[in-house]
Amino acid sequence: MEQRKYRYVGPSWITQSANHDMPRFRIGCVSELAKCLARLSGPSHPRGSVTATYIIDPQAQLWIADRHSEHYDCAAGDDVLAAGEIVFHRLAGRIAIAEITNQSTGYCPEPECWPIVAQVLDRIGIPHPQHFTSSCEFRRCDACGATNLVKDAIFECAICGTQLNRNWNFA
Repeated sequence: MEQRKYRYVGPSWITQSANHDMPRFRIGCVSELAKCLARLSGPSHPRGSVTATYIIDPQAQLWIADRHSEHYDCAAGDDVLAAGEIVFHRLAGRIAIAEITNQSTGYCPEPECWPIVAQVLDRIGIPHPQHFTSSCEFRRCDACGATNLVKDAIFECAICGTQLNRNWNFA
């Protein structure tokens, strides 16, 4: 089965104000990750933790950027295989992933993108959880077009109240 590519489905104002000069970092090994985390560290990252925006590009490469960055900018406007937020924890000179999600309202990736995320993290050599620590289900409302984050397995549009599709529908 071919890996699904997710195209950007978020608000158009983000594409119109895209910042392709925003610092983003391709991570190919743990030493590159350590250098990037040093650049992303600051007073907003307590006790050796760094939260970042991440994407997996169509070539199965991990890219990270400041947590306040848009996924669209981190992906340089390209499609992705996965996207979300990631929390790196540094302890005793080692880096591991403490938390990782598929939370991206710009790309709305399915939880089923986890295997490619795990494969990329394994290839780089970054210890990680066995699955997303927090997983999101996104649906587009067929009636009003709103993007919805499904909560408590209630498939109802938060804008117009219409029943949401049970299957992922951003293709």
